[in-house]
Amino acid sequence: ASLGSVTSYNHPTTLQRDTEYTYSVVAMSCAGDSTQTAAASISLDPPSSPNVTLSQTDISCSNTLISWSTPSGRFINSYSVYLNSESIYTGPNTTNQYTDNTQLNISTVYEYSVVAVSCAG
Repeated sequence: ASLGSVTSYNHPTTLQRDTEYTYSVVAMSCAGDSTQTAAASISLDPPSSPNVTLSQTDISCSNTLISWSTPSGRFINSYSVYLNSESIYTGPNTTNQYTDNTQLNISTVYEYSVVAVSCAG
C-alpha cells in the first residue's frame, strides 16, 4: 500500500501477547524501489513481577504501606494490588506505592501481592 511521503507510521492493529511481529521498510521513488531494510522485531511478553516491600505505619493495624520496584524490560501501563487474592487497588504506572487502610486483625496472616500490567497482560 502506498503511504505517500510518510516518515512514521502507526500500525492500527492491536498486537497480541506471546506473538512476535516483524516489520521492514522499502523506500520508493519514480526511479524504482530501494532494497528492503533489515527486519525489526517486537514481541509482547508480560512484565516480570515487581519486588514488594510492606511496612506498618501505625499501631492500630491499619495504614499498611505497600511499595514496589518497577520491573525491568517492559513498559508498564498500571499496577494492581491484591490483599488475599482480592483486588484492592489499580493505579497508574507513575505510582510505586499504595497505603491500604484495611483494618487488620492481630494474629491473622494476610497476603499482599502486586501485579505489573502491560499491554501484553
